Amino acid sequence: MAHTISRRALSVLASLLLLGGLFASCAKQSPLSFDQMRERYYLTLVPDADLSDTLVQRRINALDDAAGPLWKSLNKAPDRGWLWEENKDTTVSMMMGGNFAKLNTLAAAYRTKGSRYYGNPEMKADILAGLDWAIASRYNPSVEWYDNWWDWVIGVPMTLNNTLVLMYDDLSPEQLRAALGAMDHFAPDVTYEGAATGANKIWQCGIMAVRGILGQNPDQLKMAVDGLGTEFKYVTGKDGFYEDGSFVQHQWHPYTGGYGRSMLSQMADLIALLSGTPWAVPQPYEAMLYEWIHNGYEPLVYRGAMMDMVRGREISRPGCTDRWAGHSILVSMLRLSEVAPAAEKERLQAFVKANVLSDDNRDFMQDVPTYLLASARALMADGEVKPEAPQTLNKVFGAMDRAVHKRPGFALGIAMSSNRIENYETINGENLCAWYTGDGMTYLYDNDLAQYSDSFWPTVNPYRMAGTTEDTRVREAKTLPFGPGLLYADGYKSPQHWVGGSSIEGRYGMAGMWYDAQDCTLEAKKSWLMAGDEIVALGAGISSTDGRTIETTVENRKMNPGADYRLTLDGEAVLAADGVLNAPSAHWAHFAGVDEHTNVGYWFPQPATVNLQREARTGSWYAISQPYNPKEPITRSYFTLWLDHGKSPKDATYAYVLLPGRDAAATAAFAAAPGVEILANTPQVQAARNTKEGVTGFSFWEAAGPVAGVSADAPASVIVHETPETITVGVSDPTHLNTGAVRVTLSEAKAAKVAEEHPEVKVVSLSPVVLEVGMDGSLGRTRSVTLRK
Repeated sequence: MAHTISRRALSVLASLLLLGGLFASCAKQSPLSFDQMRERYYLTLVPDADLSDTLVQRRINALDDAAGPLWKSLNKAPDRGWLWEENKDTTVSMMMGGNFAKLNTLAAAYRTKGSRYYGNPEMKADILAGLDWAIASRYNPSVEWYDNWWDWVIGVPMTLNNTLVLMYDDLSPEQLRAALGAMDHFAPDVTYEGAATGANKIWQCGIMAVRGILGQNPDQLKMAVDGLGTEFKYVTGKDGFYEDGSFVQHQWHPYTGGYGRSMLSQMADLIALLSGTPWAVPQPYEAMLYEWIHNGYEPLVYRGAMMDMVRGREISRPGCTDRWAGHSILVSMLRLSEVAPAAEKERLQAFVKANVLSDDNRDFMQDVPTYLLASARALMADGEVKPEAPQTLNKVFGAMDRAVHKRPGFALGIAMSSNRIENYETINGENLCAWYTGDGMTYLYDNDLAQYSDSFWPTVNPYRMAGTTEDTRVREAKTLPFGPGLLYADGYKSPQHWVGGSSIEGRYGMAGMWYDAQDCTLEAKKSWLMAGDEIVALGAGISSTDGRTIETTVENRKMNPGADYRLTLDGEAVLAADGVLNAPSAHWAHFAGVDEHTNVGYWFPQPATVNLQREARTGSWYAISQPYNPKEPITRSYFTLWLDHGKSPKDATYAYVLLPGRDAAATAAFAAAPGVEILANTPQVQAARNTKEGVTGFSFWEAAGPVAGVSADAPASVIVHETPETITVGVSDPTHLNTGAVRVTLSEAKAAKVAEEHPEVKVVSLSPVVLEVGMDGSLGRTRSVTLRK
């Protein structure tokens, strides 16, 4: 019986064992020879590790457990037509690539000290013969490529490079030339048309560098480094990093935690590999990478997890959890800290240490490559390195329709979409039911670190994602074909431009989304005021003419096995067991989680008819992402809270306030004396005030006002923070269309002088306060001014 091990399983195994990282000393030294550079790379694939380390031994055992069945099932017949039976298919490129992935696993076992296969001459012979066969039969200039370009240009070269490094001393010159020649044919440069951007470009550069080392080809090394130049710049559209920290891949998808994660890992590897050589990565590129880390990656990591809203279709892959992805980011930061300038080193290590210490859900060391284990353990034991304090942060990523609000006890993510950013990505059979994940979905991260990590995506009700307003029609779980002339799918982009928000002082934010649903008539205006520990959610203009029920989901929270969850509605315990409850006039509700740090309160400014459900749901990874994923059923329980707007509503509204971290008594106290005011909730303007924080947010969907004394003469997002001494005003253009200015008037505000100015903000008047804020080229970024009273 054939032993079926998927390419992804092998990849995950390899990442656990080795992660293909790159080892380099940051000390100054003479330029390295090609052999020394190859040895540097080799020592990361099979590091000279302490075999008495129990974690190292477990990894070696896992490698042996994978390599043994693979070797046994390898077809060794002289006239063989395939290496592994499950890789016979010659129409699916992943199957072709699987041959090289499995040979690489055998090569790792053969070269790893402590492995039962270390130095085994029979295994060596089978690896070399298998490599000959795979190149002669599946991957050479006479083969016309098929299916997915990625396997031919990136996937196979990446794996083949590693195998060649591992087996280098056993290869004949002819074998090495054949392998390098095949890669030169399918990936002759680092500018593959249609895919040479973002992570794909960095992958190609890294692969070319290793190939140049193997072939001792300085031109290829130069090509690898020169190729980085197309990515180390700020973009204003499509793929790449934007000045506000957004990262987009496949033109329309926020991907900081997916392709961006891979990009960061590859850059950390490349910087380390080429350190001390004539091809070292230019210092300005390194400096820009640190900017991206602080502005783009760090805001999206919470207690070791990379937020799922920037991980694209990777959320549908079992094993590729938010914590696995977050740890990968932390590993890259740790690696860079070894070669970073002193100030960057201190900041990176403080961030890594804080996240490792605060993540008690997943052991960070399990995700650290073997060659970095000593460094990781030394960092955690070093009392001189102080962990960063819990973050208080608000950031609107205007170029990728995302917003983040962090407080010491929780973090909130808001995932939106527009005519610039698609609602979700599905290709290659992955992420089939993520229809509403970009429709204003709110992600609440707190002390329940398993909320999105433990089988959330295959078991959650995909029709009721927290924060979204949806048509209840039945959807089809289907993948999208690649777009015409594209190497990825072109899915749904809303016709609406007004999506984004404003953020000031790094603490307060207002986000909004003109929602125009896919394949139906539903529209809505949705806004969120993020200030302190309260999140105000507003909906207005909710309209549809399709004759179907429209719902807004306030919450859909997973209840982990073994914990005692308690639900309360207006002070009364409800739904102790599975069931549904309709409450016609609710003031507040409460969800008591696994401990006091996972409590969530919900307050309704106007008594609302709400629906609560407690249910067990069963699903599978295969149902949401079909390539080779397990079909075994998984069951998890959920608490869902939603509002029913009826069939074909006209200008329906909603308003609620999320109160993370509050127990039932504190939620009741807030409901009795709320610190939030709803100032407007119409299709023209939405506005709310957090009186405790002194923060007021406005979504001007059109020129409107005054509301609470504030007006705007063009569509804009406005946020105001007032203290006894100062007034700070932030303004953005979520439409990205305004090439002129927005005039914002605060008719009830008076100031004496400008305390902190912005070159694009003209103070027309101090009494009353009148501002003209230039929006040309802002791409949704906030421009702010602080006035002193």
